[in-house]
Amino acid sequence: MGVVVPHFDFRVAVGVAADTGRTRADYEDRALVAPERAFFALADGMGGHAAGELAAQLAVEEARAAVAGEASERVREHYAASPNAETRRAMLARLRRVVARANERVRAEAAGRPDVAGMGATLDLVWLARDHAFIAHTGDGRVYLARAHTVIQLTQDHAEREEALARGAASPHGHRATTSRLLHAVGLAHEVRVDTLFVDLARGDRLLLATDGVHAQVGDEAELSRLLRAGSPEEAARGLVARAAERGRDNATAIVIEVGERFVRRPAADRGLSADELARARSSPLLTGLSSSEVFGALAAAVEVELDAGQPVPRVLASDLVAYLVLDGLIRASDGRVLGAGALLFAESLAGVWSDEPLPTVTHTARLLRIRADDFDEVCRSDHALAAALYRRLAAHLARASAGRAPGAPER
Repeated sequence: MGVVVPHFDFRVAVGVAADTGRTRADYEDRALVAPERAFFALADGMGGHAAGELAAQLAVEEARAAVAGEASERVREHYAASPNAETRRAMLARLRRVVARANERVRAEAAGRPDVAGMGATLDLVWLARDHAFIAHTGDGRVYLARAHTVIQLTQDHAEREEALARGAASPHGHRATTSRLLHAVGLAHEVRVDTLFVDLARGDRLLLATDGVHAQVGDEAELSRLLRAGSPEEAARGLVARAAERGRDNATAIVIEVGERFVRRPAADRGLSADELARARSSPLLTGLSSSEVFGALAAAVEVELDAGQPVPRVLASDLVAYLVLDGLIRASDGRVLGAGALLFAESLAGVWSDEPLPTVTHTARLLRIRADDFDEVCRSDHALAAALYRRLAAHLARASAGRAPGAPER
């Protein structure tokens, strides 16, 4: 039946499973399930005997303490009372601060103990509020969202190959190295890179937090999807870890969070996008002329992300091409044009086409809806009428672009 968590509209059921691995003597993952805070965390320690275990433990302890503090409680209460772009940004900023505090704690401990110098940990956080999930990520753990017709990898590994793909310096169809050095994690540097995301949730959705001991072994998305949806959340977590243990040597840990029955009723239009944001999304060449219900269906696989000024807009996530709809902010295209709300970036990605064009750059902090090509394809395969409408618009937009006419979004 699930449990009630504060400031969240649905009951929640959670399953956790872990395995040390066939060749590991130590368990260096740490999982945190705190439904009383609507908060969940997973860390994977690095640094050799004892150090990795300590780093992961310190990271989740500090994260829990930070979320339990008065400042965090105020931020979530403000969002629950008045969900808008400002309070949403405050939630994401608070999560970034939570990860920064974990980074400071791990580094302070390592500085005073030569035996654990250089230790670190990946860290993934999920914080629930109203009918949304706020997510923070650093390292190569992963967070996935399973919906009726698709499983979406929400986070991008902070490793060399994935960073090269995101910058456009490598093609997802090129040679794949067997190992890829981790570039960002808690404890590795004075400043920690944190990716934040915001997603709508509905009854039946499942979130998965997984260490690389799970996702590296259950690498096929179809298999991961099947295991993630199988049975109760506890059974799904155990199934994922058992499958990873059959193949892998590393620690493996999974947290499965299922969104259950809604017990707080809100207007049907309260689905993450405000009226203004919905209007901006519908001005995109991909969605123009569609009804509100069709827009929400088309965006079932979309994830809201925020990029700071100066950042390039990555073309690839999880070895898959991605496209973006701009909600607000300004983006400078490679040809010098500045694009604003309603712009469609990397439209060719939705047709599975790789482009060698230089990446656009954010000029003013931007919020975007990110859509992976594989997830877009799954949405289309589940609704043929919607697919026809979307592909007609996509084809028309690509034809205009190839003819050298301006894209269907205002320049600034």
